Amino acid sequence: MIDNGRYIPSSGVRIALLAGAAILGWISIRSAAQNGIGGAAPQLAAQFWPADGPSLAAQARQRVALASGEVDEPSRALFRAALAREPLLSDPLALAALDAAKGDPARAERLMVAARNRDPRAPLPRFFLFDHYVRRSDYARALAEVGPAIRLQPDASTALLTVLSLIANTPEGRTALARKLATHPFWRAGFFKTASTNTQPETMLALLSALPTDASRDAGEEQRAVYFALINSGAGARAYATWRGLLPAAYRDRIDGVYDGSFGGWPGAQPFNWTLGDGSIGTARMVRAADLPQSTALDVRYFGSTGGTLAEQYVSVRPGAYQLQLSARRRTTGATGGRLSMELRCVNGDVIATLPIEPLDPQLRTLTLPVTVPAGCDMARLRLIGTPGDLFSEVEAQVTGVALVRAN
Repeated sequence: MIDNGRYIPSSGVRIALLAGAAILGWISIRSAAQNGIGGAAPQLAAQFWPADGPSLAAQARQRVALASGEVDEPSRALFRAALAREPLLSDPLALAALDAAKGDPARAERLMVAARNRDPRAPLPRFFLFDHYVRRSDYARALAEVGPAIRLQPDASTALLTVLSLIANTPEGRTALARKLATHPFWRAGFFKTASTNTQPETMLALLSALPTDASRDAGEEQRAVYFALINSGAGARAYATWRGLLPAAYRDRIDGVYDGSFGGWPGAQPFNWTLGDGSIGTARMVRAADLPQSTALDVRYFGSTGGTLAEQYVSVRPGAYQLQLSARRRTTGATGGRLSMELRCVNGDVIATLPIEPLDPQLRTLTLPVTVPAGCDMARLRLIGTPGDLFSEVEAQVTGVALVRAN
């Protein structure tokens, strides 16, 4: 009725409004409870009557997980009830696919594809389909699931990439991988790192060689993984030749034993280019130095507390006599407790020579050392190392003009 322009509901209408408000409130509470705890405590969520599809599906998923993937009759009843309540859910279809996997793999695939399409962010369909396609040697489809699976479960990336590194050893897998890697998936660098322990080095090299030329940081990491795999297998010369072939033409002819000995930031992947330290023992970075003849140098800060490597490069050598040389100057004043030196050792671990970088003066000094590379050593590691001294103090120096010159 109307009283002074205001609507006053009748008693029957008020009862209906209150009842409606109570129902709306209950639905809101039920929805919040189910959305909030449905995954972690599906049994509790399902007690908010009527149980919704996601809660029932979560109960079924939990039962299947506890049974190591086995689907029993109570699980079937739960996921079927979930699908009856909400026909567009993904989880019940995925569980139905698991149920069909042993007896009818084709039906399981169809159901799991449907589950994936309903919810592209559901992890179970991605991992199931990846495994299913790998078992069928359908590598192109398997590879399509890798990126989404890693995005959804980053902790599983190592396992997934390990499987890829194993199938790379098969002709069909290698062909599919080459095509996929050429599209530059975000997991490409991770694949090459993982493959270094599971894939034949020549296979890794074949995959790398099939890729378009790329100067990105990821490409450098991929090349580094392949080169180390070759070096560790005794094919260091093959690794070096491949690295040299990938350099821009303008830099290939500038290699004279040591690459970028004046630290000008030349292109090229590690380990045949410099690997610079930046950790607890000290730092090394390339800098401009206009007052030096070379105009560039390596600025080294060694903290003097713990020994270790500050910069390193793998060098292709032949047996015979050489001169190891460099120029250096000190950038700090006062006493210096730590010591710097340039060490040359074969990749098999034998030290060939050590050139102490001392005395360190504010003025640039050139230091040389005769070196004899023994027979059987075709690859060496050139390392700038720091060694603690009697006094604990920091050393800062600039090093340039590093060269390994073959004697006449």
